[in-house]
Amino acid sequence: MSLIRRAVFLLYARHDFSFTRSGLFLGLLLFCNLLHSAEATIAVAANFRETAQAIAQRLESTSPHRFTIISGSTGKLVSQALYGAPFDVVMAADQARPLKLIDEGLAAMNARRTYALGELGLWWPGKAPPFGIIDLHELSPQSVCLANPALAPYGAAAWSLLERSGLNVEWLAGVVRVDNVNLVAGMVAQKQSRAGFVARASITGMMRKGDLALDDQSILWLSSEAAIQQDLVLMKRAEDNPAAQWWVEQLFEAPIQDLLKSHGYQLPKAEQSQ
Repeated sequence: MSLIRRAVFLLYARHDFSFTRSGLFLGLLLFCNLLHSAEATIAVAANFRETAQAIAQRLESTSPHRFTIISGSTGKLVSQALYGAPFDVVMAADQARPLKLIDEGLAAMNARRTYALGELGLWWPGKAPPFGIIDLHELSPQSVCLANPALAPYGAAAWSLLERSGLNVEWLAGVVRVDNVNLVAGMVAQKQSRAGFVARASITGMMRKGDLALDDQSILWLSSEAAIQQDLVLMKRAEDNPAAQWWVEQLFEAPIQDLLKSHGYQLPKAEQSQ
């Protein structure tokens, strides 16, 4: 009992409660809340990094739970999970790799949901609209970049469009590949590449931070050709982790859904998110 009394005393000191019965009750509630706090490691695709950080900040302010965000290309994150990385939730930029985790017995089928729809665009600063993917032949392939199709779903979607565009095979072979879609936006913004295939969320994040002033006409948005469904899975190791469960539950509540939209994502229809 002395431990509880000391904890309540510290809570009073921190929150400036008056020492009354109601204050004691509130202090005990806070203490019990602390006892039920948990931590979760959330692995997120690179395009979702800043959004995940914003979600973590909001959820930590309204719950006792704490979250660690790990970001990278979807392919690398899932590979790490397959080799035992202690991820509690994996938020991919595709649907195939979460299914791989389910097939390997690391996540349950009913723990997979579509949490966002990403949008791919061709960013070509200085190019007068209208333009299309086929017009990239005006550039050297070494001045065009995309995320590595083998690791990054946004890169795979971009590569699929390039292959269907009618561009010369030899030209395609020279296109620069980088680790993830956020790096593509950075390379084009810094003029290391003349054009690149970017995620709307990456562009929105740069503009929100003031790192980029953008004429939207310089981006050809490709949502009709390449809708990117982004799925998550709750790992089996986290089935009894209240922080991980809280994270997944809150993603589909109105406050976080509004945050997703403000960060450049579309929301899945109800049947897609099940």
